[in-house]
Amino acid sequence: MDDVPIYRQIAQFLAREIISGRIQPGAQLASVRQLALQFSVNTNTVQRALREMIANNILQSRRGTGNFVTQDLEVIERIREKAIQQSILGMYDQLHALNISDEDIRERLNKFLEQRRDGDGERALTKGCLL
Repeated sequence: MDDVPIYRQIAQFLAREIISGRIQPGAQLASVRQLALQFSVNTNTVQRALREMIANNILQSRRGTGNFVTQDLEVIERIREKAIQQSILGMYDQLHALNISDEDIRERLNKFLEQRRDGDGERALTKGCLL
């Protein structure tokens, strides 16, 4: 992620928080200054991240009151689907670089998912996982 600009990393982090439900639709974000302190960056960097998210309709800016997460669930689902596709593509490309076939990927993924389930058939939570 070192080649990804910091403002884009911030936007991606906030998007993950939104699609995971940790930041709810309609919620107000912290101020630009508070976010800059949280991420240890310049306020201009945060503003650039927020402008990008506003342009993508993920956030709505309300003059004088701040930035709010969209309440449009279709927009949230769209960014969720994009994040899923990017994760799958990254995994797929890495495994193919190791010369692993689609069938072997499928089998290993199924085995992995079976191992991740707890005794109740529910998926075990991954500690530290953002998505």
